[in-house]
Amino acid sequence: MQWVVMKLGWILQVTMGTTVCESVNTAASIFLGQSEAPLIIKPYIKDLTKSEIHAIMTAGFATVSGTVLAAYISFGVKASHLLTASIMSAPAALCFAKLFYPESEESKTTVDNIRLEKGDETGVLDAATKGAMSGISLVLGIIANLIAFVSAISFLDGVVGWMGELVGLTGENTISFTFILTKIFYPLVWAMGVQVEHCSDVARVVALKTVVNEFVAYEELGKLIDARKICGRSEVIATYALCGFSNPSSIGIVIGALSSMAPNRRSDIAEVAFRAFLAGCAVCFLTACVAGVLTDDLDGSCMDLPTTGS
Repeated sequence: MQWVVMKLGWILQVTMGTTVCESVNTAASIFLGQSEAPLIIKPYIKDLTKSEIHAIMTAGFATVSGTVLAAYISFGVKASHLLTASIMSAPAALCFAKLFYPESEESKTTVDNIRLEKGDETGVLDAATKGAMSGISLVLGIIANLIAFVSAISFLDGVVGWMGELVGLTGENTISFTFILTKIFYPLVWAMGVQVEHCSDVARVVALKTVVNEFVAYEELGKLIDARKICGRSEVIATYALCGFSNPSSIGIVIGALSSMAPNRRSDIAEVAFRAFLAGCAVCFLTACVAGVLTDDLDGSCMDLPTTGS
């Protein structure tokens, strides 16, 4: 495993100028989830700089696991756009990670100074036992942090709704955290290139992705596609904007996963987590902007759709 890390890391480091571990982790994030990809570089996480930890977390927030693409496709989202978005997000994640948190320390995981670490397992059974114990620790850490972050978002949503009730916003006029983010994202999705009459719908699915998760957002996007409430160009932009694990529950997942792999770096991991979350969101929005620039409404589907209120 370590040999593969060094060779693949050398190729990525030469082409992108990043270190071995952050490059390999980002490449793995295209196919694996944000809690599985770091397992490839687990022996080295304890020695990473804060900027490298930030890059690893950003890659997790900016991409989606290949195992969930089939579920998104079943909602009616085009597979070609999902695959392209996932691949585009990998190098973009490294770029944004270094913009948000530039390297200021000397890395210990460059090709020149990285050292192969050999396991101390005495046999197959010993390795299997240690792997099982490590897996239990990883899962427990993820579950605990996931509960904490989901509860915090639910509490915030409840507080916003309660404040709305105090001023008479009840029933159909009830406000929520998702409602507020929908209004905030409205000008953002317009800047991405979404048709003005579709901005409200696209902003709502982006808000769902940010508050809940991308699974729920893609399910809602599929409903919009089936009902032909948005045109092809707006559909493509929304697909790219949603293609990432950048939601509050994922913050808990990645903190729990990395902390279980490197307990000595728990404070550093928690320190850069929110910044990495913002960087991951920015990556998704950037790839959506690129898709908006490169996608034309050649079939005129945007002109054929009925105008929906914004």
